[in-house]
Amino acid sequence: MPFVTFEGIDCSGKTTQIELLKKHFSNRKDVIFTLNPGETLLGKELRKILLHRKDLKLSEINELFLFFTGIHDNYEKVILPSTSQNKIVFCDRYYDSTIAYQGFGRRLDINKILKLVEVSALPEPNLTFLFRIDFEVFMERSEKKDLKDKMESSKSHFYKSVIAGYDELTTIYKNRYIVLDGLKSIESLHLEVRGILKEKLGIE
Repeated sequence: MPFVTFEGIDCSGKTTQIELLKKHFSNRKDVIFTLNPGETLLGKELRKILLHRKDLKLSEINELFLFFTGIHDNYEKVILPSTSQNKIVFCDRYYDSTIAYQGFGRRLDINKILKLVEVSALPEPNLTFLFRIDFEVFMERSEKKDLKDKMESSKSHFYKSVIAGYDELTTIYKNRYIVLDGLKSIESLHLEVRGILKEKLGIE
């Protein structure tokens, strides 16, 4: 069954679109929504450490491994069992986020991260939606948020690198990436996502 992921930098509108899809598919038992990190018991603990425990001062490599641990745990406990039962899985962030944020953003070795994905045997999604916004739009939207987690508090060069990283991923994984304009209205983006799901995967 289809495995669809959603990517984008913070404030791109990704989460809003996922919430709209949840409402649209609320009556279907064969549609599962999950997110990284935070879906499993382990993932929730990792999310607290990664996004909110500023006192821990994680190294960049430890941050990478913790994010990846949460992603793999979610795959083993949520994604794989669901697809094995012929359920459609919509996943908020996957290993692409690790490549974009820790690889491009934190300047870690991209090839080693890709090797980690390969060794872990994580399957490639059937389709990935990227909600893309420019850095200036990110800054404008992020300034309106009262509370920022550790990732959102990163310096500007970090997010510029993440945006560039996602642009690179659309080339690396061009067969599955769908790039959407995050500046479009919420409703038009929702209809666009639904149209693509129907056209590409027969999901409606």
